[in-house]
Parts: sequence; C-alpha cells; structure tokens
Amino acid sequence: MKDHKIILGTPRSGSNFVTKWYANEYSEYTPLSPNQGHEHFEPDHPGWPNLDDAKGIDKETQLRIDALENKTLWKVLAGPYMSELIFDYISNMPVVLVKRKDLLGQFLSYGIGITTDKWVNYDKTIKSNNGLTSNQTFYYKKEWFDEMVYRLKDLEKRQKTLNIEKLVWFEDIPNFKINGKLPIRQNDFSNETKLNWLTNSNEFMDWFSTFTNSFVLQE
Repeated sequence: MKDHKIILGTPRSGSNFVTKWYANEYSEYTPLSPNQGHEHFEPDHPGWPNLDDAKGIDKETQLRIDALENKTLWKVLAGPYMSELIFDYISNMPVVLVKRKDLLGQFLSYGIGITTDKWVNYDKTIKSNNGLTSNQTFYYKKEWFDEMVYRLKDLEKRQKTLNIEKLVWFEDIPNFKINGKLPIRQNDFSNETKLNWLTNSNEFMDWFSTFTNSFVLQE
C-alpha cells in the first residue's frame, strides 16, 4: 500500500489551512493539484468530465488513482459528485479528518464563498467580508444549502468506516504552530453580522433550524 497524506473534510471546515499545514510540515510528501486547493479527486474542476457524467468521473478518478506515486498529499471533500472509487481507495489508509463545530458559520461561509468565488486568502494585509464588497448583500440559494447538508451527512456516514489518524476541529486551528506560509482567515465577523448580508436570512434560518434538529456531529 502506498503512503499518502490525505486530508478529508467539507467546504469551509478549515481544510485549506490543514492541508497547507501538513504540506509545510511533511515536505517529503508531494502536494497534488495545488492550484485547485489540492482537491486532486474533486470533479468540480477544469479537466474533468461534466458533473452529470458519473461514468466519465469514475474513469478519470481511476486514471488519477493509477497514476499516484508514493508519498503524495491531497485533499478529499465529501460531496455529491465524488466517485466512490476514491473512497474505496482510501478505505484502509489513515486520513486526517477536518470538521467544524460552528455549523452556522460553515453554512454562511459556504454561501459567501459561492457568491464571491473567493475561497482562500494568503495575504495578511487583506481582511474582508469573505470577498464581499462594502454593504453587499446576496440571496442564499436553497440548492447551496442542500448541497452542504449532503456533504455534512456524507462525511458523518463515511467517518464511521474510515481509518481516522487525527480529527482536527476548525476551532482549534488558531492553536497550530506557524510552520510556513499558511492561509489567513478572511474575516472575524460574528454569525449575527454575516446573517445581515443575506437578503433571505429568515428563510435561511428556517432551513438551518430544521437541519440541526436532526443532525449530530460525531466526535
């Protein structure tokens, strides 16, 4: 079995930071797809078949698995378009699991990220509303919310069967030592403030309340 560093999570959970931290810490591992957030097996990137082409995604995933050399580092995000082939491949491998206790903050950050297409920041001089301009608001689409629900539930299901080397919580990231160039959190605004950026905040909170009434994060 080949040796890899595999970071598994969901969007806006801190996975960008953790992946980069591990890349800095374990320089003997080759980071894959750095220009795509190290999401080497995420089909929502250029070079992949259309997202509705499951067979094509399986084929591309298998080609990338077959091409893996020893000691590589990459990130996997649970999600609706991922091929089961990559989860089969890592089923017996140690993975670093990244999760976020502040689910409201995660959902809000996801919607803002989709709106602005700004997912990571390395510039310490830039502190912004996750890329939103001053006084900018946006409508949070139900399809975004439902996709995050799918990702979170999918990760919880997979956690039960995977070999978890370490669980990293988003909330513990400030305690990590600085080991080189690392992503900077885009803002420190409260969830209450971020909710004001949504034009449909009441509707969004209804969705969120319904979801959290039946969802429990595993430790």
